[in-house]
Amino acid sequence: MDDLIVREVDLGGKMIAIIYISNFCSKDMISRQILFPLREALNAAGEVEKTESIITSAAVNTVSSAQEAEEMLLSGSAVVIEDRPDIFAVTVAVKNEEGRTGNEPETENVIRGPHEGFTESGEANAMLLRRRIRSTGLKKEVFKIGDRSRTDVALMYIEGIADEKVIDEVRRRLYAIRIDGVADSGIIETYIQDGIRPMYPTVGNSERPDKVAAKILEGRAAIIVDGSPVVLTVPYLFCEGFQVAEDYSKSTWYAGFIRLLRLFSYFLALYLPAIFVALEVKHHELMAPQIADAVDKARENLPFSVFWEVIVIFLIFEIVREVGLRMPKAVGSAVGLVGSLILGDSAIEAGVASAPVLIVVALAAVCNFIVPPYMHPNILYRFIMIIVSGTFGLFGFFAGVFIGFAVMASKSSFGVPYFYPFAPISVEGMKDFPIMTPIWEMTKVPRAIVSKDITRAKRKEEKQ
Repeated sequence: MDDLIVREVDLGGKMIAIIYISNFCSKDMISRQILFPLREALNAAGEVEKTESIITSAAVNTVSSAQEAEEMLLSGSAVVIEDRPDIFAVTVAVKNEEGRTGNEPETENVIRGPHEGFTESGEANAMLLRRRIRSTGLKKEVFKIGDRSRTDVALMYIEGIADEKVIDEVRRRLYAIRIDGVADSGIIETYIQDGIRPMYPTVGNSERPDKVAAKILEGRAAIIVDGSPVVLTVPYLFCEGFQVAEDYSKSTWYAGFIRLLRLFSYFLALYLPAIFVALEVKHHELMAPQIADAVDKARENLPFSVFWEVIVIFLIFEIVREVGLRMPKAVGSAVGLVGSLILGDSAIEAGVASAPVLIVVALAAVCNFIVPPYMHPNILYRFIMIIVSGTFGLFGFFAGVFIGFAVMASKSSFGVPYFYPFAPISVEGMKDFPIMTPIWEMTKVPRAIVSKDITRAKRKEEKQ
């Protein structure tokens, strides 16, 4: 390959070859840590015996086979080959670490809290976690995944807190991955998540080091994929979607109110359109007379039934949202906003949509953004609920709700119940969901995650 550089050096009649990949390795580090020390040793002693004792890099290893040398070369090390019977080559870590700085993630903005995010460097991401957890118990295991890409995937957890059964299961799933290349952590997520085609996520992800560090301290494991700024965390519970890192910096009263508001908005996004369709199509007599009259008056001479009107408007909204996402950032938000306003107003003026239906659809669509981890699966589940409610009325609605909760309660993430702390019920777990008690009252690490009793905090004294 064109970027493979082989530099031959004559050290007093002894030839050595320095092999590295251009731009992947730092030429400055090769000069300072390999070439200069070897030349100085040659000038001082007249000959060079063991290169590994002269090279000034902090990470120097000897390898005994060409395969090991190739793996180190593709990992960003320089390979120094000389004529020696005891080893095959010496490898020196000279990887070029230049890359994007750890700016604040745009998907997880906070007003109060660290404004630092993960980058595309796996080593830098591990360092960000170690800076927050300065414990000898924080372990890191590296896996090479991808038959061709040989991507570094690091597993980090705290020994003694994380459940060993969970860690063993993570290792097993990572070892079982068979793929030619890993382009992003999302590929790893799809391979290790529970179930074949789960609708709701069973693997967490974040770009915030403080958030991932907090999850590790609770007994979870973090999975870092080199080349991706998104770090995975397992096990993942349903309640985590409603928990925001900034909640723990606010008043517990306000944080509890906001969490209840998120939960209410979540159910509103899922079930408001479905129950509206069920009442309007199958149980019109159960609606309040004033509301029923207002809806009937607004829908006079409309060509669609309420069922198809809701479906079509939701599809149009998803098209506009997708267009806004795929457009360049400078115009994407403007296109989405203007498109929604123009289409909505024009639909009412043209008599193909009614204002009450638009209000219901818009409210449900906006509420869906309040819990980002479940935004995409909620769209699919909402369509299912609208279809069964429009077909079978309130019976279909409540059947869909019951089946949905039953399926979610039966799920697990790496052996941990997905609906904890409600299924099974845990009083200790309910201190952090649905409302939030003061952080000093959360004295125990979630038992469902670590499978043992671990104290992480002491109660605050009554008088200070």
